[in-house]
Amino acid sequence: MIRQLVFFLVFMTGAIQASAQPVAPTTDEEYNYGAVGYRIQLQTRMTDKPGYEIRSGGSCEEPGRKITFNSMFRVGEKVPCAVILVYERPGASPSYYCVPSSNASPALWDKFRSSLNGGTDNPLEQLRFFSTCMARGLLDDNLLKGEVK
Repeated sequence: MIRQLVFFLVFMTGAIQASAQPVAPTTDEEYNYGAVGYRIQLQTRMTDKPGYEIRSGGSCEEPGRKITFNSMFRVGEKVPCAVILVYERPGASPSYYCVPSSNASPALWDKFRSSLNGGTDNPLEQLRFFSTCMARGLLDDNLLKGEVK
């Protein structure tokens, strides 16, 4: 079941990017920024990483949890190079995940898949929530455009 949900996440990301112009693959540096550096940036109230722009793609909420989608754009590009997912639950620190571009290296996709196993005591339920929210985002098209709802 977890494999099916991970496949769904990969498929959704590919569908988002396939419907737009081609994008250069997510780099290791971009992935690390999305997975770790973005959290540090928010905590220290720093500005966006030079050369990049973060746009809110909206959020998805259910009782007791919320996920926010943030599209990371290289300056001058119209397609995100990655999507930063911020998963929040009451009484817990937010978890940050970076979804690389569909054409990113297999190593980055392995890092992303591995990151989905942490941050919660019920990863299967978290993956279901992620999948549902990504489907809503895809249908709403905010993930691709980086527009606030």
